[in-house]
Amino acid sequence: MMKWKARKETTNIGVLELGNITFNEDYMEISIDIFDMSEEMKTEINKAIEIAKERYVEEEKDWITEHPEHKDKRCLQWSKKPVVMDFTFLRIRLEAGKPIDYSVEIGFHDAVNDSMEQWDCSITVDLSEHTKELQKAIIKVLIDKFF
Repeated sequence: MMKWKARKETTNIGVLELGNITFNEDYMEISIDIFDMSEEMKTEINKAIEIAKERYVEEEKDWITEHPEHKDKRCLQWSKKPVVMDFTFLRIRLEAGKPIDYSVEIGFHDAVNDSMEQWDCSITVDLSEHTKELQKAIIKVLIDKFF
């Protein structure tokens, strides 16, 4: 989704919703779906998933401490089955005055209990050697989609 702040002279008059990229005055984020990856990357994603699952359980324990009346309605045990992947995409964040930030974002839920979901899982990756290629691809998509 793309949003631009619309201004008339020096007055902000709203936000225009244009597509899948978000523009603010200082940053832009681009999401690119991942269709396939190396075995090494899959291994790293699986490590990140295990860490995110542990974090989920700790957050649930904290929530139960604050809301003990709901203890029986919360699940603290992930099933032994592999998680169900909801999304995996490359996130590119461009921010004025900062280096480009690349990360693989992962969202998943438990194979048995759909209510156990974790969408806050990411791996920072270094794609700096591909900056020129990404730059060309992003500009091409922007021009093709909007102009």
